[in-house]
Amino acid sequence: MQHAIGDHALLANGRTAALVDPAGSIAWLCWPRIDSDPMLLSIIEQHRGGRFSLTPAGHATIASRRYHESSLVLETVWRVDGGRLVVDDVLVGGDRPSLLRRVRAEGGDVDVDAWFEPAFGTATERASMHASGELLTASGAGVRVLLQGPGDWSVTAGAARCRFRAQAATPPAFVALGDADTSLSQDGASRMFEESLRTWRERLSRCHGVALAADAVSALGEDECRRQLAVSAAVLLGLQMDAGGIVAAPTTSLPQWPGSSRTWDYRYCWSRDASLAGMALVRLGLTDDARALGDFLGNVLAAGVPVTLRRVDGSRPPSETERPDLSGYRGARPVRFGNDAASQLQLDVAGSVIELACSLAAAGALPASLAAASSRLATWTVVHWNDADHGIWEIRGDPHRYTHSRVMQWAALRAAAAMAQRGLMRGDGETWRRTAADIHAAALPPDGAPLQLHDDGGGADAALSMAVSNGFLRPEDRRAAATLGLIVSRLVRSDLVERYEGSRDGIADRCAPFVFPMFWLATAQRALGGDVSRALRAAARTCGALGLYGEVVEPATLSPLGNYPQVQSHAACVLALTEPDRGLSSPS
Repeated sequence: MQHAIGDHALLANGRTAALVDPAGSIAWLCWPRIDSDPMLLSIIEQHRGGRFSLTPAGHATIASRRYHESSLVLETVWRVDGGRLVVDDVLVGGDRPSLLRRVRAEGGDVDVDAWFEPAFGTATERASMHASGELLTASGAGVRVLLQGPGDWSVTAGAARCRFRAQAATPPAFVALGDADTSLSQDGASRMFEESLRTWRERLSRCHGVALAADAVSALGEDECRRQLAVSAAVLLGLQMDAGGIVAAPTTSLPQWPGSSRTWDYRYCWSRDASLAGMALVRLGLTDDARALGDFLGNVLAAGVPVTLRRVDGSRPPSETERPDLSGYRGARPVRFGNDAASQLQLDVAGSVIELACSLAAAGALPASLAAASSRLATWTVVHWNDADHGIWEIRGDPHRYTHSRVMQWAALRAAAAMAQRGLMRGDGETWRRTAADIHAAALPPDGAPLQLHDDGGGADAALSMAVSNGFLRPEDRRAAATLGLIVSRLVRSDLVERYEGSRDGIADRCAPFVFPMFWLATAQRALGGDVSRALRAAARTCGALGLYGEVVEPATLSPLGNYPQVQSHAACVLALTEPDRGLSSPS
């Protein structure tokens, strides 16, 4: 059974990520890296996608699911006759990456079944498995893993089972999955689990005192704001890989509309999304993590050309391919691996990257690599700002001169000029400032008219909220209110925000409303002195059962859709709920 996307929990460890469905099975896991082939993929192939389940052997119902405080450690409580079974799941990083599943019984003993049936090579290769007492080795498609349990494993018809009894009033038992050379005793697994939980809490403790925006507190309440920030911080930290980059999302091919062909692979690092995540980390007080992300981007962008996306180690992603043999999430096909957006020119990238550089500079944490790359990006932008591109929405087909790209190039050059003026970046600040003025003049519509999608009009674009919040349109400029008015009147339906008017990418299937523009709209309304409560409350209603945001939202149910959880959605949440850092501003 494929469950609702928003009912899945995220586990992540800086190397890979997993989704746990509400029935206690791992529905998604790539191994050994987040952009490797998945070996558990039932969320996009329910018949051949494998399983790694851990459940009571008899009749049971789930009483609760939650994350342990300040962590991505999942607790699932099963109600069993006369007692409870508690399962805690965590992906552990470091030099012994493992998926640990801790089991403890309360109020009586409980028989437990662990099932493991990998789908190596993205369900192309049958696993070779060998059981030896409490150890199980499984291999296929060049991957070899070891499972350890508190009971003996048996293999039948390509599936392995370990049945054991969880005894009340005894230490918890563990089922552990790791690389073939990662052997753990039950005591070793317990120590590793506790250390992982302690590390999560220590990392997230740094953002407990972050300053909240007063209007966000008024709209949602302080407790809800801090809960959302804690979850968002955990998602951002969990999906920032040890190799350097942060993925846009840990999954591929979860559809942007039920049953649609809008199915993309997001297991890569988009320069834009990574920059927004970095700015969110700075706001959260996680400056070291933001600096590491900035250093990664500085190296990826060292040539001074706006790179759209890379793998998390900085290498080029694979070409986009389709797997017609996979059934998809609830019939949404094709299932895709790789992403052809890597070949697109997206000119707004420079703005996001240089704004991150500005934010890190204000925090005293600007890496030399990012400062150098930002200078080269600004110089490149002076020459290429009037080129056509594919924009933030990655619209396939012919490129256009998208207004949002102009807005962000203006922001890039203004921020670069500000840093050059303060000696934080080398370069021709005066030329950057003059070119920013040229871009501003070219993108502005007649007085009082709204900004639209591209130079030829095109209607409303939800991304143009950014033009108000970043100062491209000043509050007193009538075009600011007109731009937001156009977005609200043409794109907002039942408080959800469509991306832009019409269907311009040649794909007939509908696309659901996006999550991040709701937070962007609230931030823009704040800049005009407006009421943000409606937009923030609408956005807050779209998260899943465990507080995770998807890319888009199904309008009828408010359930997350698209790849999940989505870094850009969580970064936008953080930036909308917190007070901005005004330590370094662009020159007037």
